[in-house]
Amino acid sequence: MVCLLLLLLILSVQVAAAAILSDLSKELLSEGLISLDDNGVPSATCLVTHKNGSTYVQTCPMLEGFGPRSVGCMAVWNHAGLMLQGCYSGQEISLRDQCNKRECVADRNDGVAVSFCCCHGALCNAAYA
Repeated sequence: MVCLLLLLLILSVQVAAAAILSDLSKELLSEGLISLDDNGVPSATCLVTHKNGSTYVQTCPMLEGFGPRSVGCMAVWNHAGLMLQGCYSGQEISLRDQCNKRECVADRNDGVAVSFCCCHGALCNAAYA
């Protein structure tokens, strides 16, 4: 009986997580820029680069947090080159304001030592500017 109750609790949490999608996540899903994982959580497929220079493709789920959220990819670089690539999960308002669809392009500010961009779409952070 206890096992059955635990199973029902786990399933209800997964269904609740799947049912709560931000407007941005719904928009990105309809455009095919993100997908839902096996648990119904929005996920992005991003290029991830480690400090040692190795790269791989990773499907990253949206992380839990305050307010409506979504997920995308990002890149960070400076004049010497790429510093970091990976997944970027945050509040919808930040992602809508900062991230582009299909391409990773930073707002240009002369004299900035480090640049950041985020984007939505499979491997959209492979190229950055």
